[in-house]
Amino acid sequence: MKERKLCFNDILLVPHYSTLGSRTSPSTATKIGSVELKIPLISAAMDSITGKYMLVVMDKMGGLGILTRHINLDDRTELDTQMKEIKWARDQGAKNVGCAIGLKGEIPYKVKMLADIGCNVICIDVAHGDHVKMYETIDSLSRVREKYPFTLMAGNVCTPEAAIKFAQHGVDAIKVGIGPGAACTTRIVTGFGVPQFSAIQETCKVVSGQYGVSIIADGGLRTSGDMVKSIWAGADACMIGYMLAGTRATPRIGDKRLYRGMSSRAASGRPDIAPEGIEIEMEDKGRTEKVIEDYVMGIKSGLAMGGAMNFVDLRENVDYVLVSPLSIEETLPRGS
Repeated sequence: MKERKLCFNDILLVPHYSTLGSRTSPSTATKIGSVELKIPLISAAMDSITGKYMLVVMDKMGGLGILTRHINLDDRTELDTQMKEIKWARDQGAKNVGCAIGLKGEIPYKVKMLADIGCNVICIDVAHGDHVKMYETIDSLSRVREKYPFTLMAGNVCTPEAAIKFAQHGVDAIKVGIGPGAACTTRIVTGFGVPQFSAIQETCKVVSGQYGVSIIADGGLRTSGDMVKSIWAGADACMIGYMLAGTRATPRIGDKRLYRGMSSRAASGRPDIAPEGIEIEMEDKGRTEKVIEDYVMGIKSGLAMGGAMNFVDLRENVDYVLVSPLSIEETLPRGS
């Protein structure tokens, strides 16, 4: 019989005895490769989430922004656009700046140019990361990485086997999540995926200790409580898209604030493949900084509930329980 795999709503963390003086006491500091962050939040590499303004805001708040791929542009135009946005963010004082790339084109040249302009996190970003072309691309960067000390992030995957292969090929951080995103329809279209809580927990078990590779929980996050559960499961940071969508630092698409999957027909522009995402029009959620502050306060409150001063304490001290499908009804405020 197959072991049951779990989503965030399938579990609750169990409160633990605490000696903390305040729920503001816990530290949210973390590390992704060689990059030290004050908060465990990374803005998603989506054209409706991370442009140059989000890069600056995320760095200012202590997190990290991953600049979107411009997948509708040719290689040269895409690279020129990304370089201009990274330079602008650096000129505004951003210290940690990430950028997403795909698997096409002259990857070593592209990465060298991005690193030269000040990008210190390169994210190889594809829908199905456990693919021969991904590993060939990672290996092709070995000489570039000898000269440039950037952190290499790659994904997405959702199995321990794929995570081990990523680690053995030398990536510093792995994005985990196939199909749980709020605008993603991959599981519906293809029938493939692994529930996100189990995917995080199982990949962390095989690479965090032996290989020292960071795990990024990418997708399925709806609340700060889900972030705390991800961190308990072993994630070093959470990549968020929908939770930032509609805030003021997100790029406008046309004259609207949208949230759309990068495999949606609107984003990819490809009529030759099945779309695996949707487009959602967002209302104005206000200042991005305020929204991030609220999430960080929620994470700190979660750590305090577990009597934890940091992420290590949370994982060592706290247990979880499986809950029934009725638990979500009991959990939500009345009228939700």
